[in-house]
Amino acid sequence: MSARVAAILARHRLPLAGIGPAAQRHVGWGGFQGGQNSEHPADRTAFDAGLLEAARAEGVSVIYGSVSSVRPEAGEIRLADGTCLSARLLFEARGRRAPRQSTEMQRTELAGPDTISVAGIVPPHAGDMETPRIEARPGGWVWSVPVDRDRLWLQAVGAAAALGQARGKTAVAALWESVLAETPLPRHPVVHAIAPRLAAPDLDPRCPRLGDAAVALDPLSGHGMFWAVSSALMAVPVARALLAGQAGLARAFYRSRVAETFWRQARVGRDFYRAAGLQTPFWQQRAAWPDEAPAHDTDIRPHTALRVVVQDGHLVRREVLITRDAPGGAAFAAGQEIVPLLRRLNGQPLPDADRFHSTVLPQAPPQAARAIHQWLLSQGFTEGAQIPWDTANRETDPCNYDPAA
Repeated sequence: MSARVAAILARHRLPLAGIGPAAQRHVGWGGFQGGQNSEHPADRTAFDAGLLEAARAEGVSVIYGSVSSVRPEAGEIRLADGTCLSARLLFEARGRRAPRQSTEMQRTELAGPDTISVAGIVPPHAGDMETPRIEARPGGWVWSVPVDRDRLWLQAVGAAAALGQARGKTAVAALWESVLAETPLPRHPVVHAIAPRLAAPDLDPRCPRLGDAAVALDPLSGHGMFWAVSSALMAVPVARALLAGQAGLARAFYRSRVAETFWRQARVGRDFYRAAGLQTPFWQQRAAWPDEAPAHDTDIRPHTALRVVVQDGHLVRREVLITRDAPGGAAFAAGQEIVPLLRRLNGQPLPDADRFHSTVLPQAPPQAARAIHQWLLSQGFTEGAQIPWDTANRETDPCNYDPAA
């Protein structure tokens, strides 16, 4: 778990059971060698139990069971034991087990190369027992983290092609050996298909999707848990819009958030695979997907656009500022709407921080005015120079998820 996710959970007063202290990660990845970033090892059994207990404390009914069918049009979920649950609005959050949404786009356009993760507890001599490690290997990549003094959690990620024609444990062992030939297979391996995929490009207003059920990311990105949390936070304003008959707002917001997350993370992942500098089939295939578009467009000229954003817990359509660092659009900074502030300047150069406060934001606290001024500087605005932005609305359409667009 990243420090950012831990901070978000704490801010929303969610339990942090099972989350250990931050540990520096050792990296062996092409030109990246040594200590890079840090992460919080998390015991998911304890963490998940804490979340469920917090849900119960808020009045949520927690039901354990296998789902046999889901009927969004009727608002019904039928369990394997015959129990039928009904609700005014359903949310699909079964992760990668959720069925893909039918779409005209091909599967290859909405999913990355087939990738398998095999993980489990291995003897301590199999790796470093001091710090988490991630390492690029010719057949894939490896992540490990010490669980305690005499146990190491080791994950090997390889191509599904490494399974060959084998089945069952033989196939798992073949993939493990293709990445970690020098280490015995864990006694109880945990196996998952982990190819990134855009499972639901469009909102189903009867059953919106959250987390991996909408967008499943490559674990290499380290963005999966953040996406799970942020997509869960968007559930409340989406539900309010749908229950108020504002399905159009919900659709536009969902498509922009979900598609933007998928394509940006896919391209960031592509660049990380390229950075490993390996030329084997595993790396070549992933260094070429999804396309050649830059993960970060550096040619964006600041301009305004209409976007659906969250304001005070509700979906609203607002003008946002599109910049190189905020390609999805920024509506607010330090609690203030950005575009109206810029219009108050009436095309004049951005003043220094003190004059910005006194002439543009006199009603705001000095700290807030200074924070907004600093944010504008970070987006390419320069004190004393003509403001380099277009006041006309050049974009009104929601984000297009087609990679060719």
